[in-house]
Amino acid sequence: MAELILLSIPSRVSITCVVAAPERPLTEAVVPRPRDLPDGVDCRVEEIDGRDPSLAPVISRLSCPHCSPGVDPLVPVLLERTRGHLSVTCTAPPGWAPDHLWVCAEAIERIRGLTGGIAIDVERSILLPEPWRPDHPRGPTDLRVEDWVSVTISGDGEGRYLMCTAGLSRFGLPELRAGDLREHHVPGWFHLVIGLAGVLVRRVLADERLRPRGGAHAVPAEIPVPGPEVSAAVPADAALPGAAWVRLRHDAWAGCLSLLPPAACVAGEADWRDRVAQVMSEPGEHGGV
Repeated sequence: MAELILLSIPSRVSITCVVAAPERPLTEAVVPRPRDLPDGVDCRVEEIDGRDPSLAPVISRLSCPHCSPGVDPLVPVLLERTRGHLSVTCTAPPGWAPDHLWVCAEAIERIRGLTGGIAIDVERSILLPEPWRPDHPRGPTDLRVEDWVSVTISGDGEGRYLMCTAGLSRFGLPELRAGDLREHHVPGWFHLVIGLAGVLVRRVLADERLRPRGGAHAVPAEIPVPGPEVSAAVPADAALPGAAWVRLRHDAWAGCLSLLPPAACVAGEADWRDRVAQVMSEPGEHGGV
């Protein structure tokens, strides 16, 4: 029997976004009344300032030109020094449908339109596009995970890189973590990590037992990431990469799933990372690993 990892999925999952530094006051309700919200969804809007603990990692990341290229340096200054930011938090039971995501997106767009502020995804520490209207799919297989989950890449200054997801928690999942990567690994491993995020999100959304109270969700300890899972992360006219297998280790103390070589891998970890980088960054004729 295949080895399984049991993940504890909470009874409520949430998303928080902020409209920062509004230029005009909010003069009307932007969230439907509780009775008009989708079943099980709660949503609140509150005013916060730059001292709010939830904004500290956002300010730090947006202040880093390497972490957030293209961001106006004034944005983190406004976020830190001005008051009256409008925070939207929406919660719901796990599983399908993740209505809290769409309710939050609609509220943020409405607030931004009324106030002229800057829309920010707090969990991902990114500026949201204008307009921000993520697709509303009919089922888990159609969900664009890239609309809700990001991959952050950080270096140690000595040629090693760490990749982590941000946003899986809004589906009740631990974040993914892949370490000890080199610069030439980055493109292929980015595809692998965002593709694996898609695999896990679709599994948890399709698990009907999780709604409405959460519970245990079983994930294979060794799991494949097929090329089609990364289709949204490659150009539309590009051939899809091959497939790769990874072994997951649940580091509960850190709240993450670490990516390791599968048990059948006879090469060392360094060779495995090289091969995965090649397979996931080039068209599928390289097969799988």
